[in-house]
Amino acid sequence: MIAILDLVALGIFALIAIHLWKAFTGASRVSRDDRGPVIEGRAEEVKSSAAHAASLLREFENVRAELKGRYPVTFVMLGGYLNSHTIAEHGGLEGAVKEMISDWTPRRDEAMREITKLLAENDSEDEVRAIVSAACDADFSQEGYRTFLTWLLGRFNAL
Repeated sequence: MIAILDLVALGIFALIAIHLWKAFTGASRVSRDDRGPVIEGRAEEVKSSAAHAASLLREFENVRAELKGRYPVTFVMLGGYLNSHTIAEHGGLEGAVKEMISDWTPRRDEAMREITKLLAENDSEDEVRAIVSAACDADFSQEGYRTFLTWLLGRFNAL
């Protein structure tokens, strides 16, 4: 039993000696830069969900403004008639589209040129969906956004 107590005492003495040696030699003093940051990342990178959503919304608004500059007629035409207020006022999407076609008949050449440009420059359904969704509130997910714009182009062409 005394041998075990001697070994425990010797271990404690060794730990104290090592601790004192590190304290006097500076081995335990590591600069903050050598250890790296206390928390991973920078303070600017730590965001709440709301801050992340606000950042994405600002980015969306910037892209939306860029698209509006590229396709101004489409944004005016679709945004003016296919918004939630006009759709509700006409009892549905079909009524709002009919009024839009009727009102845009005098400017149909301009509308046709821009719809053709939009369809030619954007090959995928997702790209066209992003543009139409940025321009108006209408949902064409069942029939397809490219299909709707192709149909709309045909309607203007038939006039």
